[in-house]
Amino acid sequence: MSSPEPFARGFTHGFTIDFSDAAARDAYLVHEAHSRAGARLVAALEGGTDGLMVFDLEIGA
Repeated sequence: MSSPEPFARGFTHGFTIDFSDAAARDAYLVHEAHSRAGARLVAALEGGTDGLMVFDLEIGA
């Protein structure tokens, strides 16, 4: 499925990771699994980190 809106800015793939709270996110950020996954992702991207967009979105309950 693709969006009819013209705001993709060249990005074609995305994924989300949901954490129970900020402490869980912070623990993942320094975890070895995060470093390994990040390195593989950056290696696969056109332009390395220039092909990457990361943002945190806090959704209130």
